[in-house]
Amino acid sequence: MQLKIKAESLKEMVSRAVKGVSNNKLIPITSLMAISLKKGQLILTTTDATNYLYIRKNKVEGNDFYVVVPVEVFSKLVMKMTCEVIELELKNNCLEVRGNGKYSIELPLDENGELIQYPDPMKNIKLPKTSVEISSSTALTILNSVKPALATTLEIPCYTGYYVGDRVVSTDTYKIASLNCKLLEEPKLISSEMMNLLAVFTTEKINLYIDKNKADIIVFYTDDCVVYGTVMEGIEDFAIDAISALVDTEFESRCKIGKSSLLQLLERLSLFVGLYDKNAINLTFTENGLQVSSKASSGVEILPYLESDNFKDFVCSVDIEMLSSQIKGQVSDTVEMFYGLDNALKMVDGDITQIVALIEDVNEAE
Repeated sequence: MQLKIKAESLKEMVSRAVKGVSNNKLIPITSLMAISLKKGQLILTTTDATNYLYIRKNKVEGNDFYVVVPVEVFSKLVMKMTCEVIELELKNNCLEVRGNGKYSIELPLDENGELIQYPDPMKNIKLPKTSVEISSSTALTILNSVKPALATTLEIPCYTGYYVGDRVVSTDTYKIASLNCKLLEEPKLISSEMMNLLAVFTTEKINLYIDKNKADIIVFYTDDCVVYGTVMEGIEDFAIDAISALVDTEFESRCKIGKSSLLQLLERLSLFVGLYDKNAINLTFTENGLQVSSKASSGVEILPYLESDNFKDFVCSVDIEMLSSQIKGQVSDTVEMFYGLDNALKMVDGDITQIVALIEDVNEAE
């Protein structure tokens, strides 16, 4: 069994396929990659034990071929090749890689001393006739603007994933990000790990399939890339009604501020946020602009508004890291901020709405 492929093509495939690897030492399969060639189609498969990533390429020269290799040594070897063509051949339970030279990679064996067969959940899947089409720009917006509000701890497990329905929502209960984009009629929870794999797709359109008979299975599909996985449990614990109500709440006052200027200000001010401040800073909306200060007022700056509607004096306290992470997720070069409620600030950037919770114990700036 052997195959031959242009080095640059294999490098491109491998660089994408490794994104599906989790390298969990307790689950050996997560450190392996399946390489399969059948009827001229080369498929590289990786997994984190929950999601499976398939990178595919047609018209590859060679005989039918199948091996399972250690990801780390194989990927690093391929990426360091400077030759034009790479040849792979199975020899005596080893994968021989020929390019600049000849290298032999020992292949893992099962308990019977046989070469490992990689799990292939897509093998018995018949995709539904209908799918939801997701643009690459929507996928990018989710990863850049919605992802920063995901929970990173498991106090409420459902908040480590994305609520995907008539909008795409993430929250850690202190901040919220909502993309006004309807993707699914029946809402699903999609894990962060699965959503991250959308960055691997290279086409403009991605097809999303959910089998009504197997509603827990979800597949993102294009001709050269497939992601297979299951939806997260716990959607009933995701407080979407309360979250949506807060996202849709009208605020009395609004202003616009330059994004880069505000981020630079927050970076400077972070040097003066003390250990006992618990990341809290004061925001004071004045008639002339937004005053931002540390709790001890050892750092104070005022940014002029680019726009201001229905101005009212308002003072609040926010977590500087939460505010910064939300602003960094915005695409626009201006920050449109809504204020006046005692529990939250709201920022809107096109179809993205972000909510940052206010800190109740406020030492108002003088």
